[in-house]
Amino acid sequence: MSVKLREKQLKSGQISFYLDIYHEKRRWYEFLDIHIHKNRPCSDDKEKKRLAQEIRAKREHELIIEDNGLQDKKKKLACFVAFFEEYVKERNYNGLYEGALSRLKKFAGKQPVPFSKLSAQWMKDFERYLLTYIRNNTALRYLHVINGAFNEAIRKKILTSNPWHDVPHNQRMKMQDVFRNSFSINELQLLASTPCKIKKQVRQAYFFSCFTGLRWSDVNPLRWDEIIIKEIEGKETYMIYFEQEKTEGIEYLPISDNAIEIIKERKQESLLEEKSVYVFPEIKEIEGTRKIYQRVKTALKKWAKAAEIDEEKLHFHSGRHSFATNVLESSDSGDLYTVSKLLGHKDIRATQIYAHVRDKRKIAAVKALPKINFNISIQPISKKPTKNKLVKNKKKIVVNVLPKVNSKSSKAA
Repeated sequence: MSVKLREKQLKSGQISFYLDIYHEKRRWYEFLDIHIHKNRPCSDDKEKKRLAQEIRAKREHELIIEDNGLQDKKKKLACFVAFFEEYVKERNYNGLYEGALSRLKKFAGKQPVPFSKLSAQWMKDFERYLLTYIRNNTALRYLHVINGAFNEAIRKKILTSNPWHDVPHNQRMKMQDVFRNSFSINELQLLASTPCKIKKQVRQAYFFSCFTGLRWSDVNPLRWDEIIIKEIEGKETYMIYFEQEKTEGIEYLPISDNAIEIIKERKQESLLEEKSVYVFPEIKEIEGTRKIYQRVKTALKKWAKAAEIDEEKLHFHSGRHSFATNVLESSDSGDLYTVSKLLGHKDIRATQIYAHVRDKRKIAAVKALPKINFNISIQPISKKPTKNKLVKNKKKIVVNVLPKVNSKSSKAA
């Protein structure tokens, strides 16, 4: 039996950690979703490597316990809530995971939830509970997170089957089509013109999202060394080189003139501030917390109230939706495929939520066609003419449709 921590070189230049596990004449690999930058090391890399080593030691410990027949009864009686909390901590994921954990704790209350209690019925009860407090699509995302924890429990031989998979497909919650809140260019201009006593960097970061399509989780940790200038066709082009927090994909993102203006403004301001590697240091989130994000949400609500717009509409993700919508509406080249690449979507199906914008443009294009007059009086033919008359009529019809000729010019010719 052996559990070894290994490294895999990715095309992006990053190093991905994975476990090479050999047990009971069987070998398998477990990818840890932990990456470090080989060429651009940062302070977080040592912590990430330490975490990978801890996971390796933990997996080895689990196999030793399993070999000695100590885990079966103990694991089945273990609390799933505690397991899920550890699952979230190990991955250090964003608010989606923390939200799922919070709802799970409230659903469970003070009663422990042993793995032996998990079933299709438990899943249905949890689903009904979620729909009492949150929207359908958010609830479904939480269930996907829980589903990932179930799969992890199966890999660790705590569960033999996934309780969610035991729920028939026709009884499972489905994703609903939802119109995403977004702001037009005119509405964004109104926001920019609205005075409000909130931190300037909150305004700058929000508008930066509106004109780049970046999520809060990507704007928040944005570093100066991730903004580069490339020469394309003889022109300086500002680009953002970064790893998406959600998809962990490496992106080169060209940025618009409005976003460049914000970058230049921040660069000037940074000369008078305490030196920082971050573009928006005043709203940089504290690791492992959501305190700054909650303050930003409060500031955005205050701004919405000052601008007399719906507070629910002004949130950080509406900036991303505004970017996608305005690219589609403002540019002839703004097709869904291009927008999916700008948003960093791995699957274009994730971009289909903006298809209604293209439909609006199609409708507008059709409506723009000029009208013609259909109220033309046509004399009906009373009876079938003879062959000779038909020829005569044809001549008459042809003459009537021929354009008039200036007789004077004909004589002159």
